[in-house]
Amino acid sequence: MRIRPKSLSFTILLGALAALPPLSIDMGLPAFPTISASLRASPGEVGLTLSLFMLGFAIAQLLFGPLSDRYGRKPVLIVGCGLFALAGAACAAAPSINTLIAWRLVQGAGAGAGMVLTLAIVRDLFDGAPARAQLSYVNLVMSVAPMIAPTIGSRVLAIAGWRGIYGTLAVGGFLLLLSVALALGETLKRRDLDAIKPRRLIKNYGRILSNPICLGYALVNAFNFGCMFAYVAGSPLVMLNVFGVSTTTYGWLFASTAFGIMAGSYLNGRLSMRGVPPSRLLTVGLVTAVASSIALVLVSVSSAAQVMTLMPLLVLNTFCRGIIAPNAMHGAIQPVPESAGVAAAIVGFLQMLGGALASGLIAFLFDGHSAIAMCSLMALFAFASLVAYFQLARPAESRFIREGT
Repeated sequence: MRIRPKSLSFTILLGALAALPPLSIDMGLPAFPTISASLRASPGEVGLTLSLFMLGFAIAQLLFGPLSDRYGRKPVLIVGCGLFALAGAACAAAPSINTLIAWRLVQGAGAGAGMVLTLAIVRDLFDGAPARAQLSYVNLVMSVAPMIAPTIGSRVLAIAGWRGIYGTLAVGGFLLLLSVALALGETLKRRDLDAIKPRRLIKNYGRILSNPICLGYALVNAFNFGCMFAYVAGSPLVMLNVFGVSTTTYGWLFASTAFGIMAGSYLNGRLSMRGVPPSRLLTVGLVTAVASSIALVLVSVSSAAQVMTLMPLLVLNTFCRGIIAPNAMHGAIQPVPESAGVAAAIVGFLQMLGGALASGLIAFLFDGHSAIAMCSLMALFAFASLVAYFQLARPAESRFIREGT
């Protein structure tokens, strides 16, 4: 059995693989107090389960990308899903907080395979507008995860406790492993037999990092992800602590911004297939992201700052993420089909770096009584993404087109 690349099932499978990180993060958040009490751990120690997951996720991408260029996408995906499932089961049975933290690191590494190889597989099979559309629809499917993960986590927590959450993730990883093994064909047409040799590996990474088109688009995506993650990290502090909304209301507010990403992804896919050039989509998306984030800053420093005045601008900003991400990711991996795994690894690593930087700055700058820090950081990252496009990615791409013709 093989899933056809242009089928809905194929898009759902890739979206599910890419959704492993947000599912793994958001499902476990409601269980933090319970884990702390069960394992007699401090809140800081429980927080390390999230930090180590993200560390494993970021670093593993740099390994899985080259490995997939050498051995193929399918076997590396099977290994990644297997690691994820095994680590989920080990987390469910963890007797201590230290054991849980260690296996969360492994689980993050397994989740990294899904993200990086989704990009590489799309580059293997699609080109131009179809590739951008496919990434848009994968992004749409993936965006469902943050909408449903907290609810799933809360329900499982009530029925089976915190261990049930990690058990559920283990089952999900195992089902994805079976799906990849039985239904996904190998997409890499020509393997690079020297891809993981140290000299070749360093050369490949150096070649992509020194390519202004690849690096420029990777930075556009990373900074824009930082803009979104400033909202993800700051919104619970602002909505729950500053404006005092209930956790249920916050869940609906967060879901509305996730829906914004889905709407942007869907629109981008439709417009790409109708021949709208990515430069126009990126320009509109980036400029709108900057404008909406500046508007957020102005509202946050005024007396009009409240949930109802901030939310429309936040939804508009995340809507832009759905337009920007597929085009920026495609722009980063398009020029290097022979090293798509390495290019996808760089895109994923820089994206996680942008998110980590944004969340760290939120924790450091949040003043406890306003949305100024969150909105200001969103504006800063949105502007950096715009600069990366107009000062690095777009000039380099235009120069390459002129020289090529």
